[in-house]
Amino acid sequence: MRSSIILVTVTGEVDAANALTLSSYVENEMETTSRLIVDLRSLEFFGTQGFSILHRINVMCSRFAVNWVLLAGTEADRVLHICDPDGGLPVADTMEDAIAAVTRPPRNHLRLVPD
Repeated sequence: MRSSIILVTVTGEVDAANALTLSSYVENEMETTSRLIVDLRSLEFFGTQGFSILHRINVMCSRFAVNWVLLAGTEADRVLHICDPDGGLPVADTMEDAIAAVTRPPRNHLRLVPD
């Protein structure tokens, strides 16, 4: 049975050397949950490879019907402003907002693209 909410808290640094480890860990957690919060607020560094991993997590969550949200924090937010200016990834500002976001019905990952 899938649990209610899994919280993955990441500390230290996310860069090219360890981003795939984060991805693998989160993907393994998807097998046991339908709700996921990834908390990056305590990071000291977040490289662009980290954004690629967040995109991968987003795709995997869509594939496995996992409702997820990201708590970005200062370091990840800096990269998100550059790499995701349209806000394609689900981001919450507080833990309360994150819990509310993942307990709502799953979001539709499809987006209309203007001509």
